Amino acid sequence: MRSLLSFHVEAPLEAVAAWAKRRTGGAGVYLVPDPPWTSLYHEALEAGEDPAAIRAFLRELSHLGRALAFMVLNEEDLLFLLAEGGGEKAVLQKGPELGEALQAPPDLLPLLQRASAMPALSAVQALAARFGLHPDHALLGFLDLLEAEEEEGLPEEVVYLE
Repeated sequence: MRSLLSFHVEAPLEAVAAWAKRRTGGAGVYLVPDPPWTSLYHEALEAGEDPAAIRAFLRELSHLGRALAFMVLNEEDLLFLLAEGGGEKAVLQKGPELGEALQAPPDLLPLLQRASAMPALSAVQALAARFGLHPDHALLGFLDLLEAEEEEGLPEEVVYLE
């Protein structure tokens, strides 16, 4: 069963790379541009599966621009977060391991309610589409990119930090 963690911020690749260099924690981080978004795949945070650490990282990241996080555990549990200016704006948490939580501004509440009724991977696709984020970027994790790099290589615009 598949697990993944992806972060996305509305900021240029160069700004995200400069910010992320100080936050690798000695682990690998992939950056993938998808203007206006830049996606981040953080090895240590993915391996840790710690919602508190993910929330803290996303809040910091959101100082660069509107930021999203998607964590799926065993294709069953889902954590979706939206942050802006250092504060969380929306949370969808569901599944036996993560428990249940739903918080959103009125304009996003119906979307998050629909997403909460979907399988985790389908919910990620629906939420990504709402924010104009490429669904394939939302459905990737660090290990997916590592495997792709080993098998066929990655596009040259992908940046790897350590």
